Amino acid sequence: MNVKRRDFFKGCAAGCVLLLPGMASAAKGWNASSMPVSKTDPYIKKSIKASFGGGFSVQTHTRSNGLTYADIEHFGTRYRVASANLLDWKIVSPL
Repeated sequence: MNVKRRDFFKGCAAGCVLLLPGMASAAKGWNASSMPVSKTDPYIKKSIKASFGGGFSVQTHTRSNGLTYADIEHFGTRYRVASANLLDWKIVSPL
């Protein structure tokens, strides 16, 4: 087997070009199914993390009828939490 280094890299580059469209569509499909990223208030993020501890990420938050609701995630488990004063957060339901 007489393969030169230059020929080997040309073959690898050609293979990568063929794989890129498939990887791009796979990545696009993954992003389409994920939750849309929304900007959350930094104060709400800090308040939730202070109440529940580290490891939680805030996905979204809304305000309704004097309460603030937020969807949070911890190691793949998602919860909806609520607070009236942005200090005391209670888990309303799992998502």
